[in-house]
Amino acid sequence: MTRWIATPVLSLGLAGLLVACGGDDDGGGSNTVPADADVVVRAVNSTEWDEDAYATPGEGGEVEIYAVNDTTLAHNLHVRNAAGDDIGDGIDLPGQGSTGEVTLKLEPGEYRILCLVPGHQNMDSTLTVG
Repeated sequence: MTRWIATPVLSLGLAGLLVACGGDDDGGGSNTVPADADVVVRAVNSTEWDEDAYATPGEGGEVEIYAVNDTTLAHNLHVRNAAGDDIGDGIDLPGQGSTGEVTLKLEPGEYRILCLVPGHQNMDSTLTVG
């Protein structure tokens, strides 16, 4: 009898943990993009970004990057300069439907948008500012 009671309680406890760890996840990849997002990047087809190249609408300054994970794999998003240095903080995208955003101060030029998860080297796109 205890076995039947413990299983639902355990399941509810695990469900609560999963909800608590969800971050910005609003579920299923039907995310509402913030109106102030300058660049929207989506992880698609397991290990690809949705575009090979992105561009900002302005000439530099503060750039709002919004990321969405439409895959079942965990990803992250890093912006790097021409020297290969990370610019600002990365965005963690732990599961399908997860989202994140970062505001970076970027000078006009070319940058790379990368996923640094091992085996995700296809997730390498250009970001042109200005």
